[in-house]
Amino acid sequence: MNIPLSPVNASTSPANTSVNTQKVAIVVTERCQASSIFVVTDLLMAANYALSQYFNCQTPLFEYELVGLSTRSKAYNGQTITGLVPVSKCQTPDIVVLPGAFESVLPAQHTQKQLMALQPLFKHIKDWHTAGALMASVCTGNFVLASAGITHGRALSCHWASRDTAQVLFPNEDFDCDKLVIDHGDIVSIGGAMAVSQLVLYLVNRLHSRELALATGKLMMVELNFDNQSRFAMFRPNHQHGDILVNQLQQRIEEDYQQELLLGEFAQQHGIGERQLARRFKKATGDTPLSYLQRFRVEQVKIALESTKTAANNLIWQVGYEDPTSFRRLFKRFTGLTMQEYRKRFSSHI
Repeated sequence: MNIPLSPVNASTSPANTSVNTQKVAIVVTERCQASSIFVVTDLLMAANYALSQYFNCQTPLFEYELVGLSTRSKAYNGQTITGLVPVSKCQTPDIVVLPGAFESVLPAQHTQKQLMALQPLFKHIKDWHTAGALMASVCTGNFVLASAGITHGRALSCHWASRDTAQVLFPNEDFDCDKLVIDHGDIVSIGGAMAVSQLVLYLVNRLHSRELALATGKLMMVELNFDNQSRFAMFRPNHQHGDILVNQLQQRIEEDYQQELLLGEFAQQHGIGERQLARRFKKATGDTPLSYLQRFRVEQVKIALESTKTAANNLIWQVGYEDPTSFRRLFKRFTGLTMQEYRKRFSSHI
């Protein structure tokens, strides 16, 4: 690798170039996301290279090995990853990285089946954590941490597509689908599997310096960005909860989302109290009826911003809002972006 220009300003590089090499165990599971495994290895190597070339430090920041329940695992794309060190033979690492353990889009029943197959791994995770290892997990790797019993109700980041599954399987755990990175000191969690690049850069930033994290990112052309993941989320209403009345209300909201929600009128028509209906709706969908309507309206505007050039205020009026300022605040709350920023980032019109 021959790079003539340093990606960092020498004047901003830390004066202290001594490091303590961190031994990293990257956990590889059956049905893992292969790309997230190798993003970790490549970025760790890039961090070592940047440290050597731009910070004049010949001691590597990271040494890593791939570990698993056996010596090989097949990823969900069909690729077999070999050369794994069995976890039973792995010495306690300084850092344990759990990339995407399986697909984030699996329904709760299939997710539970995958976690049951990984039960032999939980004891090792618990032992490593007790021994002082830093646990760093991504996407469904966060489900593995929760299953191992080391989170104790502390918040973990969660891919937005896994929101409903997390609520079903871990009712006593706190999964946050908005924050990209959550750091508890002993546990660092991050959202989607391909956000694993941000996890590695975050670890470089935490264990060495922001300058080295920036240098590593520039070297690999990965932008340092720890913003919320809500800008990527898509609202996918859950209709598989089995509550017929709630399904009817969902259908009413989705068909008449441009209109005011008359919850009391709907409840009266179906012989149920408004509060009781609201509780049933929240239990079945995870949202209050008003929040459900707001999320549905925002999703329609997002789709229009992605696919049309219609003026923003017109889109707001089309979904039933009369106050553009109020809706713009709502949009920013749900997506983390202004409408203009969202269109610029995701529009299909160049």
